[in-house]
Amino acid sequence: MDKEIIYDIRQFNRFYTKVLGLFNNHILDTDYSLTEARILFEISEETECIANNLVQKLNMDKSYMSRILRKLEKEALIEKKSSARDNRKNFLFLTKKGEEQLAKINIQSDQQINQLFSGLSESEIHEIHTSMMVIKEKLNKYNF
Repeated sequence: MDKEIIYDIRQFNRFYTKVLGLFNNHILDTDYSLTEARILFEISEETECIANNLVQKLNMDKSYMSRILRKLEKEALIEKKSSARDNRKNFLFLTKKGEEQLAKINIQSDQQINQLFSGLSESEIHEIHTSMMVIKEKLNKYNF
């Protein structure tokens, strides 16, 4: 690949992570990091969520995942329940408090995107959206 293209892609990645504030220790005025918020989201999306599946899906270190899950459990955002079929497996679920925290994060994320795009025309928003979906489609072929 051309070095200029690589440079431009990396520059865009740096730009967009800065725009979204992804380097802040806490996301969207919460007490949680982007990684912790993403784990809450992933747990909410799965009917039978297992820690090892999260490790694979998010391509994370097992010990790091374990530390985050302990923190989220200690703060009563998630709970573990043993599988009825295999008591060696623990399923992860959001607690009511976890659901409320995730809902808050989702609302604030939506507001952040609305604010980011507020100065753009509908045509510009549509163009950016289409471009993002093309990028997602192309890279998704490689299971990112």
